[in-house]
Amino acid sequence: MTDPPGSPGSADHARLISLLRTVSPASLAAAAVDLSFGSPSEDPDWADVEGIVRWIDGLPVTVDAPAPLACFAERLAHDPTVPNGTELHAWFDSASGLDPSSRLEIHSATLRNLVRLRTLSNQIYTDGDAGPIGRPSARHEGEAEPLSSPALAHSLLPATETELGGAREPVRIWGGVPLRNPDFTGRETLLSDLRKALETRSAASVLPQTLHGMGGVGKTQLAVEFVYRYQEQYDLVWWIAAEQQSLVLQSLHELARRLGLPQTEDMRQSAIMVMDALATTSLRWLIVYDNALNPDDITGLVPSAGGHVLLTSRNQTWASVWDAIEVDVFDRPESVELIRKRGDVITREDAERLAEKLGDLPLALDQAASWQRATRMPVSEYLELFDHHVRELLDEGRPANYPTTVAAFVNIAFERLRTEAPAVAQLLELFAYLGAEPLSVSLLRAAKNSAVSQPLGSVLRDSIKLNRTIRALRQYGLAKVGGDQAIQVHRLVQLVIREGLSEDLAEQSRRNAHAILAAANPEAPGNRENWSTYALIEPHLQPAGLVHSDEREAHQAVIDQIRYLYVIGDAEGSRRLGELAVSVWQKNRTAPNLGPDGEHTLIATRHLANALRQLGMTERAKTLDIETLDRFEQNPDFGRLHEHTLFTLAGIGVDLRIAGDLQGALASEDDTVERHRAAYGDDDYETIRVLGNRAVSLRMLSRFSEAYEVDLEVLSALQETVGENHWLTLLMQSNLARDLYGLGRYSEALELQRNFLPLHAAVIGERHPHVLLAHRMLAIALRKTGAFGEALTYARNNYRDVSARYGPDHEYALSAAMTLANTLRTLGQPGEARNLATGALNRYRRLYGDEHPLTLAAATNMSIILRALGEHRDALDLDQRTLGALTGSLGDEHSYTLCVAANHANNLVQAHELAAARDLSEKTLALSRSARGPQHPYTLACAANTALDRIATGNDAGGRSLLDETVLALSEALGPDHPETVDIGRGKRAECDIEPPPT
Repeated sequence: MTDPPGSPGSADHARLISLLRTVSPASLAAAAVDLSFGSPSEDPDWADVEGIVRWIDGLPVTVDAPAPLACFAERLAHDPTVPNGTELHAWFDSASGLDPSSRLEIHSATLRNLVRLRTLSNQIYTDGDAGPIGRPSARHEGEAEPLSSPALAHSLLPATETELGGAREPVRIWGGVPLRNPDFTGRETLLSDLRKALETRSAASVLPQTLHGMGGVGKTQLAVEFVYRYQEQYDLVWWIAAEQQSLVLQSLHELARRLGLPQTEDMRQSAIMVMDALATTSLRWLIVYDNALNPDDITGLVPSAGGHVLLTSRNQTWASVWDAIEVDVFDRPESVELIRKRGDVITREDAERLAEKLGDLPLALDQAASWQRATRMPVSEYLELFDHHVRELLDEGRPANYPTTVAAFVNIAFERLRTEAPAVAQLLELFAYLGAEPLSVSLLRAAKNSAVSQPLGSVLRDSIKLNRTIRALRQYGLAKVGGDQAIQVHRLVQLVIREGLSEDLAEQSRRNAHAILAAANPEAPGNRENWSTYALIEPHLQPAGLVHSDEREAHQAVIDQIRYLYVIGDAEGSRRLGELAVSVWQKNRTAPNLGPDGEHTLIATRHLANALRQLGMTERAKTLDIETLDRFEQNPDFGRLHEHTLFTLAGIGVDLRIAGDLQGALASEDDTVERHRAAYGDDDYETIRVLGNRAVSLRMLSRFSEAYEVDLEVLSALQETVGENHWLTLLMQSNLARDLYGLGRYSEALELQRNFLPLHAAVIGERHPHVLLAHRMLAIALRKTGAFGEALTYARNNYRDVSARYGPDHEYALSAAMTLANTLRTLGQPGEARNLATGALNRYRRLYGDEHPLTLAAATNMSIILRALGEHRDALDLDQRTLGALTGSLGDEHSYTLCVAANHANNLVQAHELAAARDLSEKTLALSRSARGPQHPYTLACAANTALDRIATGNDAGGRSLLDETVLALSEALGPDHPETVDIGRGKRAECDIEPPPT
């Protein structure tokens, strides 16, 4: 006879275990909390699926959970973070009505409704990802429907269908909010004032409201209570731990995903997209920045309209930035109420005495009450101990602002714990050298084999002992433990612990913190799957002083964190950590991999240079790269062909291109290629990659034929080594299109880009920088083949997307602006083109200098627009300066020089200097034929202008003959109906614009 479905040992039981193995421990824990399942005698190991199922299967039947295991499965099935919700629904339907543990005949639909109602009433969600579920709220009468993006509209489509009256309800967006404090007390006036302030002061535009006050007064708890109390008035609530900017960016990046916005690896640009989306969506939203320290980190991350922003901070500066509400200690009745809620049968009289002693500080009150409940210590005995420790603190001459009440409590706790529970005391001491953000238990588990002192080391290797130790911290009021298995010790408690440790214990705790963080390091910051772990490590890395460790593993963790911050788009965070590491490590003469020439010092310097380059500090980045390269080359442990040396060398070509030293960049690329061939061989991926970089330098020098041959070689090698769909193979297709454009083979460039762009976007994403550059190339090719209208659409979209992704000052945004300006001017819209080109040219000048090739290319396009507007004098002056600068820096045969020379002849015609115009046109035509070839469209443009100049200066026969030849050649190159062919056939002078290439 087979076991009935749902019973232990049955096939149905085994199938559920199999399904739950794909669910995260945090989701399992949150589901149990959501359904109010009581804890077993020991806290469960949420990674032990079989143990969890056995525990829940043995729970008693209740009204809320008439079939506990079925309810648990159905609750998880409604969690959008769970990958196999459909299968769990199916298991529920097959097992729920027959679950023998329920002893009830319950239809699956009825049971599902009970689960649903229970979920709605508790409003508890897992991992900040599964939002509260509720009906969409009605819009205020007469309120206009705000515009919303298609992505946002899509994200609001119903994600689940309930059986509650057949209604279909959208999943609301809810993330990061801490669990509600069931013992929250008082603060009614503050909550009311906060609500009124947000409603009245954010009516027209978003004016953030700040909760500020000293540590321990409960600012965060007040914000949490506000969120839960008023959650029904919002469609989106997003809580952000704001002490570290990288955490802010990580959280907003996740919100972008939840909103259905285009995904990008650059988290800063993702945050900007979120701000823009929230300003236009019809969602009613609340963003909470908890413990924001620096106003500069947040002021750019506030949407302009549409919702509410709440901020908590100890920094009094916020009161002068935005409206602020001060949070102070409790009133006495609030103190008494909290103590009697939290303590174990404490009389009102004793509660009054405790409140008086503890100064009504909420943190101290909560700790004292938790301690009394855990230890059953009489209040009178606690107060005697408290007075004793306060006298000790005062005798030590502590400053007036020292948290005496908290310090006294911590001393009482340590005195007992070091005797009765040394592992608990040692775990708490660890937090003296960690950040104030929660510490994920997963980081502790990852360190189970690390060199952590005893007895804590043994605890980390035993999940049951670790759970007990964490539970003891929580029970004694020493820490908070969230549903996501994260431990948080209040910053005041951390301060007291740190100042109270002896020198030996301080060193032990510091070493333990270093060992745990180093052991948790995934050692692959470029892998997106590791980013969540790096985000957990980041808040603790600097407080732990990991840069001061002498251990190699700790240094690697710091280096990987510098790189992680860079790849997620937090270049400023990467720079700050890089500066700190390099500064400390250069002075360290004891660790073998540190010091001025140490391996880790030099690697950190290379990463620092990357961050500086991204932030526009290009000259210093170049200097660091050159110095680092020299140190690697001179060090006998590395030398000219070591991997570290070659990685550094590859960045110098980029530095030189950005600096405008194009010949120097090519020389560096040649050296890089030769060294890679010597180190790896011709067919190695790294050699192929740097060979492609060499083609970039060739393109910037207008050596398009050579670049095309190199790119063909690289493409062929990549197709053999990494395949057709590899991101670098697809990038090479776009590079070939750029080569073809430079060669004047516009139709081929268009066909190539059209063919590969969809695959390129599918493989690496629409917002990847390579795809954005490919879209710009498509817009350029469309314009050059005469498809002006389609080109304008692509150019506008590309400028919008690139500016949103990088900001207006980035090189890619400036080049996208020039492409759009060129397209608008071609379509007869020089006014709008001028606005774009002026802004871009000014930024080029500010960022790169007046003499940089990219600045001069933008100036060339600007002068064409000025001529179209009839501002001939300004165009002549601008071209004259540009031509002199380009001839001096790039030579008279460079494509940029030839373009501005051909255009300057147009200025001379407008100035009635016809002979000078003819002489310049004749010279430019000869140079273009030599450099570009006689059939290049720009050579033919030079020929057309030369023909018109000959006719204007009396050589009618020679001019008309050349013009006829040119029109015929243009018909063959561009087509007889191409607008440029038609215009030149009608005697219109040609203009040669420039599309600045990516460096």
